[in-house]
Amino acid sequence: MNFYHLVTRVPMTEDQIIDFTNENHNRLYDFWMKREARRKDGADVFGVLSEGDYSDEGKDVICDYVFNQSRAVRETICELIRTTYFPEKPSRFKCLFVCTSLEEAYKWKTNFEDNDREVLQLVELSSDGPAFTGDASLLPDLNGDSFDKKIEQAKRYWSGETQNKLVETLLGGKIKVERIVENYMND
Repeated sequence: MNFYHLVTRVPMTEDQIIDFTNENHNRLYDFWMKREARRKDGADVFGVLSEGDYSDEGKDVICDYVFNQSRAVRETICELIRTTYFPEKPSRFKCLFVCTSLEEAYKWKTNFEDNDREVLQLVELSSDGPAFTGDASLLPDLNGDSFDKKIEQAKRYWSGETQNKLVETLLGGKIKVERIVENYMND
């Protein structure tokens, strides 16, 4: 089966291999798990709060911290539930997010563009690895819900339940770029 992927940061080339069979992580991991929120002087959110720094820079650090950490918590809970109950499914940290049809890909392209995310290419892929299709609208909420509630939400997501709101497919293994379907980059 072939899959479709929207390239948003670094252009891909035909015959390129993306290998998630080793310890490589995707950009989701780097983006949420390695991100820090600090003031220019290096102070983190706890330094900002203990100093009572509610300047624009202090507020930015606080907001960035909450924004980043809420996503890191969501992804950590998802990975915990996957490894515990659904180990055969690909990790959200070691996969490409793909679509199973061109129609789905075009819906995601519109979603990305509506959220000011530039799409560079649409590529067709193949893989020898596992794939999982889930509904991203069932991921743990980014709110003040308890961890228990977030764990139940992650179980619903990994169970494959769908409300067909925001369908995503996670593709693991060794992935090959078969062809560039469309190139949106300005030459």
